[in-house]
Amino acid sequence: MSVLPLVTQPHKILRRQSVTIDLAKANDYQILARDMIETMLANNGIGLAAPQVGYNLTLFIINKEVADTPDHLVLCNPTITFQSAGQNVMEEGCLSCPTLYGNIRRPEKVRVKAYDLTGRKQLFKAKGLFAKVFQHEIDHLRGTLIIDKFINE
Repeated sequence: MSVLPLVTQPHKILRRQSVTIDLAKANDYQILARDMIETMLANNGIGLAAPQVGYNLTLFIINKEVADTPDHLVLCNPTITFQSAGQNVMEEGCLSCPTLYGNIRRPEKVRVKAYDLTGRKQLFKAKGLFAKVFQHEIDHLRGTLIIDKFINE
């Protein structure tokens, strides 16, 4: 396992739509996922998307402390299937915009469909910080950064 170099703004990969992972080959990304976990932990992150380490893939991880799971979540090809009407504002930072923090308004609750690296479908109901991290990482897969979403309140 190794810590990967972080890609920071401005870098064109952070603005690209990520490529969908072929689920029949998802298991091929196990080493990348382990390295992404090491990278997230080494940088005190709570989530990390593949574009942030230079890979244009729909792969991301969420820290097990945020997910309240025994292991860090490693997911690919996510879709938000529900967003609550209720929203809240939370200050966000990003490993790819290391000195910038700002308030972002996001739905308070989301439901997400994604796949693990064995190709199995995973369904999540998330609220609070967990929901925010899902939305933040999925934004990365779409080429959106926190600086695009800052609000003045």
